[in-house]
Amino acid sequence: MAENFINTQIIPKEIVFKPGGSPVGFEVVVVNLSDRFAGFQVEVQAAGANPVRQRDWYAIAPEVSAKIPPGDATQFQVQLLDSPVPGFMGLMNMTVRVFSLELADEDREVIQVQVQQGQIPIPLQLRLPITEFRASPGEPVEIPFNVYNPSQLPTSSLLRLQGFNAGWLLQGSERRLEIGPGQEMEVAFVCQLPDITQTLSQRYPFTIIATHSQGPPTEAQASLEISPAGRLNFQATPNRQRIPHKWGWLPGWYAPPVRYELQFENRSNLPQNLEVEWRNPQDGKGITCTMTPENVALNPGETATIVLGVKGRRPWFGGRSPNLEIGAVPSDQRLGNAQPGQHLLKLRLAPILPLWTALGAIPLLIYFLWAISWLNPDNPNYGHKNVVNSVALDGLATKVISGSTDQDVRVWRAEAFDIPWLRQDMGIVGKAGKAVRAVAYRPVDNNQVVAGLENGDIQVWSLLLDQEQLDSFFYRKDDRVLALRYRQDAVRLYSGHGSGLVLEWNVDHDLDDLAQLTPGAREPERSQSFDFAVYSLDFVDRDETVLAVAGRYNQLVFWNLETDDRTVLPFRAGGKDDYIFTVATPELRSHILTTGDNQGWITIWDVTTCLPDIVAGRAGGRDCEIIDQWPEGHGGEPVQSLAFSHDGCYLVSGGNDGQVKLWPLNANGTRASRYPDGVPITKTRSYRQGNPFWGLKIQPPIRSVTAKYVRNQLIIASGAEDTQVRVNTVSPPPVGCTPPHQTSNPGE
Repeated sequence: MAENFINTQIIPKEIVFKPGGSPVGFEVVVVNLSDRFAGFQVEVQAAGANPVRQRDWYAIAPEVSAKIPPGDATQFQVQLLDSPVPGFMGLMNMTVRVFSLELADEDREVIQVQVQQGQIPIPLQLRLPITEFRASPGEPVEIPFNVYNPSQLPTSSLLRLQGFNAGWLLQGSERRLEIGPGQEMEVAFVCQLPDITQTLSQRYPFTIIATHSQGPPTEAQASLEISPAGRLNFQATPNRQRIPHKWGWLPGWYAPPVRYELQFENRSNLPQNLEVEWRNPQDGKGITCTMTPENVALNPGETATIVLGVKGRRPWFGGRSPNLEIGAVPSDQRLGNAQPGQHLLKLRLAPILPLWTALGAIPLLIYFLWAISWLNPDNPNYGHKNVVNSVALDGLATKVISGSTDQDVRVWRAEAFDIPWLRQDMGIVGKAGKAVRAVAYRPVDNNQVVAGLENGDIQVWSLLLDQEQLDSFFYRKDDRVLALRYRQDAVRLYSGHGSGLVLEWNVDHDLDDLAQLTPGAREPERSQSFDFAVYSLDFVDRDETVLAVAGRYNQLVFWNLETDDRTVLPFRAGGKDDYIFTVATPELRSHILTTGDNQGWITIWDVTTCLPDIVAGRAGGRDCEIIDQWPEGHGGEPVQSLAFSHDGCYLVSGGNDGQVKLWPLNANGTRASRYPDGVPITKTRSYRQGNPFWGLKIQPPIRSVTAKYVRNQLIIASGAEDTQVRVNTVSPPPVGCTPPHQTSNPGE
C-alpha cells in the first residue's frame, strides 16, 4: 500500500452558500507527513462545473504555501464567490485537492455545500452555429441559433434581430419564447432578400439580442454578405449616322457633328461609374469624338444617357465609312461576363463634291492645286527641302518652329494641319547659313527662337521682326550644337555639343544691348566637359538645379548646377556606336524621366529615391530606379526623340521606323496595361530607293517630336527625314493618372 505524505483537514465540512450574498469560506489545514521540506497548493473542483470556465467562482489564500519542515502544518483560506454551476440550487459536493510538487503526492477531501437561490441575475446564452452568411438577391436565408436558460427558474424571453431592413424578415424581427430552467431551444429567423436593384452588394452586420425576466440581456453578432448580381445594359440610338446629316446636291464644306445617344441602365446591385471609350478605326483619320458628359454615375436601378458627338474629315470624292467601336468601362468589374460590352456604330462620310460634279470639278481642282503654291513641292518658298532635325511647340500649341539641314528655321500654324486647304507654313524665321541641328522657343513670351547649328554657332532670331537675327555666338568653331535647353526664367540657356561640352549662356538681352553685340566667339557663363558627345539635355527637378545630360556610349549623367557634382546613372554599358539620343521629363512630374536610345529601348526612371542625395551633394546615395522599359516600341529601331505631356500622363516617341507613337502612362509612370504596344499617331510615307518598282524600300525616320496638352486634346508635332513637319491633334485615351498640383490645362 502506497504511503500517504499529506494529511488534510477541512473546517467546517458543511456550509451554506447564497450566490450574490456575502462570500462564505472554509479552512484547509495541511500537515507534512514526509521526511523532507515541502510546499503545498490547493484547488477546488465542483461536480457539474464547466471545465473550460475561468476559475472565478472561488479564491484561495495563499496561492502556494512556503516550504515547511516534516511534521509542520500550513493553513489555506478558501472563499466561495459564486456558484460553479450558474442557476444551480441544492446540495453540491465539492472536492478539495491538496498536492505538492516536491512530494509528487496529493490528498482529496469532500465538502458539502448547500446552494440556495441566489440574487445574481443570469443572462441567457446564445450560440450561432454560422456567423458568416452569403447569399444572392432574391434568395431566402435562414439564420439559425440556439438559446439556453442556465437559471433554475422558467423565464419569458424576447429575441430581436437588428441590422436588417425589417421588411426583409418574413416573420418579423422579434420572437417571444417561454424557456424552462436549464432548457435549450433552437430558433431561426428567415430573411427574404429583395430583388437585384433593391439591395446593394455589400456586407451587412447584424446582432441578435436576447432579453428575459430573470437577468440582463445578452447578444451575438454575425454578418450577411450579398453577392454581386445583375447586369449593365448598354444600347446606342441610332446605330447609323451620316455626315452631313442631310444630303446636298451642291458642294458643301460645312458639316456639323452628328449625335449618337448612348443609353445605360444599371440592372445590378453595384453602384457604377461608367466611362465610354472609342476606338479609332483603321480608316478613321480625321475622326474626333466628344462625350457629354464624359462619365456617368449609376446607382442600382438608375438609367443615364451620354451623348456622343462625332466629327469627321470628309473626302473630296467618293465618301468613306469609318465605323466606330464603342465600349463602356464600369468602375466595378465584379459582374464578370455581365459587363456592358461593345457596339459598332456605323458612320458614313459623304464627299464634299457630289458625284455629278466630280468629273467637272477635277480640272478645276487641278488648277486650284496649282494656284495655291504652298501645295507645290517645287515651290522654293514653301516647306523644307532637307531633313527636319528639330521641332518645338509654343506654350499655347498654336505655332510650331522647325530647324532643318536645309539651313532654314521655319514657323508653322499648328491648327492649319487639320484643314488641308489652309496654308500651314507661315514662312522662314531665319536663314542660318549652316545645317540647323536644334531649335527651342524662348520661354515666358515665346517671342524669340534659338537655333543650334552644325558649325557650333548659336543664333537667336526674333519672331516679331521679319527675319531679324538678334544675336549669334559660338565657343569653339565647328563644335556641333546637338541639344539646347532654356531655363524657365528665359535668362540661362544650356547647349550640348559633339565634343562633350555643356555650356551655360546668358541670353537675357535688352533691345538696346542688341546693337552692341558682336557676332563671333564668346565666353560662356559656365562650362562642363563630359567624355561623350552630348545629344540631349533636360532638367530633372522643378527648381532646375539638376541637369540630365545624355549621349554617346549610352551615358546618362546628372549635373548638379549648384555644387558642380556629377552623378552617373547605371545603364547598359555601351560602345562607341551606342547612343542615348533623347532624355525628357514632364513639367508637373519631374520625378520621372525617360530615355530613348539607338538600340530601340524606351526606359522610364523614377528619380525619387536618388534625387534628394544628388541635390544635397551627398556621395554614395541610393541609385535611381528603372520602373519600366521596353525595346519593341519601334520594332527594335532606334528611338530618336521622346516628349511628355506637361502632366506626365502621356509619352510621345518618334523612331527610325518612321512612326510617331503615343504611350498612355499610369500614375506611377509605368505603361498603362491596356496599351502595351502604344497608340500609333502618324507615319512617314515610304519610298523605293533607286528603281521605283524593285528598289530598296525606305521608311524615312522621325527625327524630333514635341507635345502639348491643351483643352483636353494632345497636340503632337514631329519632324522627319522626308523633309515634312507634321502636326496631329489627338483625343488621348483615358488613363488612371492623376498628376500632382494640376489645376487646369495650360493654354486655357
